[in-house]
Amino acid sequence: MIIHTLVFSFSDAMSDAERNQFFVEMDDVILGSGLAEKIDHKPHLRLPDDDYAPVFVSSAIAEISCKDLPTLQKLTGYPELGKFRDKWQAKYPYKVIWVNHEKLTV
Repeated sequence: MIIHTLVFSFSDAMSDAERNQFFVEMDDVILGSGLAEKIDHKPHLRLPDDDYAPVFVSSAIAEISCKDLPTLQKLTGYPELGKFRDKWQAKYPYKVIWVNHEKLTV
């Protein structure tokens, strides 16, 4: 099992309803690909020290589970995912970092 963890930073101009829609569409695209086993996401729980984050202040985190690394690679090249990404980047440019890893045991 490979986990693709994404940390998003959205513009303050993006409303909560639009963020929810972003994740509804993301879920549909990811699960509709048939390449991911699960996806989940949660909002970031902000603290005062977040203002000093060296990269960006996070808005949300998502985790996508895939069978293995080759399957994740297919998912990242899935055309519908590219369309989703382009649509939302054009509407509300966001920043994202990610890491691919085996399941953590914490």
